[in-house]
Amino acid sequence: MSALFYLGMALICVIGIAALFSKQLIPKVGKTLVFMDMSRQLSKSKLVEKKVTLSNGIVAWYLERASQGSPDGPTLVILPGSTVYMRLMGVEASALLASMPKRRVIILELPYHGKNAAFDYDFSNPDCSMSGMANYVEEFRKALALEEPFDLMGYSLGGGIATHYVLAHHNRVNKLLLLAPYYYEAATDIYNAIYDQKQWGNLNGWETSEDMAHWFHTWLGLDTKDTFPGLIMSGLAAVRSELYPPEYWSKIYDVFFEAWDESKSFLEDNASSLAELTCSVLVLTAAMDKICDPTKLTRLDGLFNSELCTVKSLNSGHFFASGGQTLSEVAAPDMVEFFSV
Repeated sequence: MSALFYLGMALICVIGIAALFSKQLIPKVGKTLVFMDMSRQLSKSKLVEKKVTLSNGIVAWYLERASQGSPDGPTLVILPGSTVYMRLMGVEASALLASMPKRRVIILELPYHGKNAAFDYDFSNPDCSMSGMANYVEEFRKALALEEPFDLMGYSLGGGIATHYVLAHHNRVNKLLLLAPYYYEAATDIYNAIYDQKQWGNLNGWETSEDMAHWFHTWLGLDTKDTFPGLIMSGLAAVRSELYPPEYWSKIYDVFFEAWDESKSFLEDNASSLAELTCSVLVLTAAMDKICDPTKLTRLDGLFNSELCTVKSLNSGHFFASGGQTLSEVAAPDMVEFFSV
């Protein structure tokens, strides 16, 4: 054999080892960078991770920023969207928090999300229905002894849960903000069609960075020119895989599919009760939303008390906006104005 042959074989081996090393290393490096950036932003927002035991023995996790000096308003409770865990919601709320520096803010980890993930696939307790999750919010309120009316904000699924909550406990809520809120009746036709066919892999059931890219671009509104570097995409996917076991979201969405059946006609069934609510309501829709139909959501103006409800459309997708922004960043000025009046 010639020396050139051996040199070539050695080069192939080096390249192979480097490729294998990169496949293992890149997600780890990316995950570390994502985690460090999240931690930095949460620290800057003064959000601290806490937990409390509910009356039924369940441990509820949340982020809290304590009020600073004389609070600039009531406590704000934020409910994240489906698969959005509290730390990510904390990062997304950073612009809002920075504009309300003295207010106490609580971001609740939804059942079966993030720190509440059920690794044994036991999705029976707490109740997965919308009303059951709203009851989880009430049990959390009791555990924290939030006796004064508080402001309530819900993003996506959190918006649907928040609406269920305010109907059941209207005296507890001072103001209600719904950011691209999810209701089956107000979801886009294409989303509902895929949801009804239980194609979770095309919705929230992704596990790989490739599936995640599809989810970000197809459903969340991420423009291709704003795509994150591969290192970050791998890191985000690695963070998710660390939080949840394989097929977690496919399994839990099977449960959600049955548990949420009662909510498929929620807006229609509760039209009279929604009209009787006396709290101010701001609904912020996303004009390019592929999940929550902005046109259908304009119905909320006629369902809530029209004198107390405002519906406004923002130039964004369900999560991402153009120019590297997110829906939360675009919505921050409107949210601040609403909570400050």
